[in-house]
Amino acid sequence: MQDTRFDLSAFGLSEVARCGVHLREAVSGASSADAAAQVVAEFFHDSLVDGRGDRACPVVGVFLSRPQAAPAAQVVAGPRARQERRLSLAGLSGAYAPWHGTEGSAALDLPVPSPEAARQAPLAYRLLDRLGAWATADPDGAVPPLSGVDVVHVSDSQEDAPDEALRAEGVRSLLAFGGTLSPGEWFAVVLFCRVALAADVVDLFSAVTSSARLALLSGGRPPPALEAEAVRTSLEDMENLVARRAAHLQSTVARLSSVTADLRRSQQELEQRERQLRDEATIVELLQQAGSALAAELDLDTLVQHAVDAATGLSGAAFGAFFYNVLGETGESYLLYVLSGVDRSVFDKFPMPRNTQVFEETFRGLGVMRSDDITADPRYGHNSPHHGMPEGHLPVRSYLAVPVTSRGTVLGGFFFGHPERGVFTERHERLVTGVAAQTAVALHNAQTYRQEREAAMELQRHLLPTLPRVEGIASTSRYLPAARDRGAGGDWVDLIPLPDGEVALVVGDVMGKGVRAAAVMGQIRTACRAYARLGLAPSEVLEHLSVLVDDIAPGCITTCVYAVLDPAEDRLRAAVAGHLPPVLRDPQGRVRFLDERVGPPLGVGRRRYPQQEIPVPPGSRLLLYTDGLVERRGRPIDDGLRSLRELLAGPVGEIEADCDSWLDTLADGQHDDDIAMLYLHRPEDASQQVSAVVREYAPVSGAVPDARQLVSEALHEWNLQHLVNDMMLIADEMVANAVRHARTPLRVELRRAGERVVLEVTDSSTEEPRLIVSHPGEFGHRGIFLVNAIATRWGTRRIDGGKVVWAEVKAS
Repeated sequence: MQDTRFDLSAFGLSEVARCGVHLREAVSGASSADAAAQVVAEFFHDSLVDGRGDRACPVVGVFLSRPQAAPAAQVVAGPRARQERRLSLAGLSGAYAPWHGTEGSAALDLPVPSPEAARQAPLAYRLLDRLGAWATADPDGAVPPLSGVDVVHVSDSQEDAPDEALRAEGVRSLLAFGGTLSPGEWFAVVLFCRVALAADVVDLFSAVTSSARLALLSGGRPPPALEAEAVRTSLEDMENLVARRAAHLQSTVARLSSVTADLRRSQQELEQRERQLRDEATIVELLQQAGSALAAELDLDTLVQHAVDAATGLSGAAFGAFFYNVLGETGESYLLYVLSGVDRSVFDKFPMPRNTQVFEETFRGLGVMRSDDITADPRYGHNSPHHGMPEGHLPVRSYLAVPVTSRGTVLGGFFFGHPERGVFTERHERLVTGVAAQTAVALHNAQTYRQEREAAMELQRHLLPTLPRVEGIASTSRYLPAARDRGAGGDWVDLIPLPDGEVALVVGDVMGKGVRAAAVMGQIRTACRAYARLGLAPSEVLEHLSVLVDDIAPGCITTCVYAVLDPAEDRLRAAVAGHLPPVLRDPQGRVRFLDERVGPPLGVGRRRYPQQEIPVPPGSRLLLYTDGLVERRGRPIDDGLRSLRELLAGPVGEIEADCDSWLDTLADGQHDDDIAMLYLHRPEDASQQVSAVVREYAPVSGAVPDARQLVSEALHEWNLQHLVNDMMLIADEMVANAVRHARTPLRVELRRAGERVVLEVTDSSTEEPRLIVSHPGEFGHRGIFLVNAIATRWGTRRIDGGKVVWAEVKAS
């Protein structure tokens, strides 16, 4: 069968015509009316589709009603007695169990009308009864349709709706159409549809009925007169259908014409109303945008530009300006301005407006000034040297000026101009006055914020140290406040040279912003420097700081990294309190985070913080930082840490350039939090290499001359003979003191690193030497004064199980 498809959801006149043509082509050559009925059933089953191209009718049946003794398509002439009629399912496509047939068969054959037929095929019986399939035949055997009904549509909400078996197949409606096939015979086609049919589509099947009749007749070789009558009926049905559609179209056109007339009469009103609504919507949108921008903005320059842009748009001015007062660092006030509607260069050659009669009301905050033609105002043109607008000034006729005041203080003023007369109305004045009121609040907030932020920044600048120069270590630091103007925070870094040649490295972050955070940071930093100079271990420093934070700022979470770098020993001792771990790059370019042991943030009371010790040989680089460097809105912190690792593992060079490059890459001006960085590099310069000799001695008096000899030999080997006497005196006093107080072996170490020579004596005693003035006749406590006089620096530091006393002299 030819593949011809018709969309039931878009069935129209053209589909009716094409369906008739293809239907007749499909049944051509059928040997009987029953064979033609089967072809018709298959045609509708295969050809009707839904909007998606799927089969629209899962079941199609074609019924024939004939006298019991009459063969198919037999023409009976002349009067005869009324005979019993039978209903047969002549064609079936698709399976439907209640009809007791299989696909392609027509097993249903029942007398009608009869209770048996109503019982065995109730759905078909009711549908065909409504079509008049077994109406009483006339004396000639003709069976006319009942009341002319030849199409019946049943939706799924009606009494004869599809049963459960059909609903399971997605059937939503039933469509039956038929009529007289030939004298004494009647036909009907029943479609079980998955598509809900509209009334106008159902109406089209009156013409499809005639096409189906022609197709069924062609299978039984009808007499020419009967076939001609069927063709004529088909054409009449098609013409009637076209006429009905044309009448419906004409009625619709008439209604549209009437509506069009009404629309034409109201078109101008609608257009005018639309313009008004559009203008109102623009005003509302501008007001909303202005309010949101002014409420959220704290940057003064951005704020005033938002304000003048919004006010210029609301007033309909050709251009607008906003003149406002700001205070300089010395506290003196000066005037600035922003423009909207024209380029700033247009006004660059003109001086700032003075307090003339026209400007006085605005600059003194006396009230709003609105003029339809400012050049005709009696206050205009009285001031030299211009006596009006300067030459080259944009033309101004309509003029509107609104002061911006807050708590009796004039903060600035809006000025608007237009070259035409009478542009500014009372409504424009109200709108701009509203923006001026919002601007006054926003300006006051912005100025207050700027003052607080500058105070916090100034406080923080004074609290943050200038890094001291440490021999053998290149160091630099960075501090960047948050890019979104949230105020200075509590981030800090510090580098603290310790008396024994070591250096303390600190980076921390106090939660919060503003003056309070900066003040708390300053107290913590000062305390940290004091604890560092006591020679406390990193874990002990953090323990003391935690107690301090809990005391001075309860509930203020503070994170910190405290580390001590010993260049002589090439080691770093570090403790971390809830902070992001430092990053170490070794001389071979390997990068690691020092995150093996991390304790809680400061401020949780006295707590022992874990400490780690890491080798840091010459050529290493170390970075301490706060979370603002790697954390950003929209970027997980893990991604930031991964990027930081990649940067340190890549090419590195001069530390200042490294810092700038890494900040550009990781922050790029978009950081939401403060950034603090402390970056160190231990150069591999041979002049900075450390030379050292170490000996251990028993705590006996003989250790003193042995230590003196060790010092002398080492200094001669290093070509530092000029230091021999001084260093031997220092060794005498320090070793003798250790022998006097210690009960375990002594450790003596002499190191040279560049221009520094350091002698360290380690013993098990916790008693530290102090500068104590001896009483007359008392010989103790004098050796330490000798050490203090000779050494450039000296000191002690506690270690597990004892102490280290050290003294440093310059090699040159």
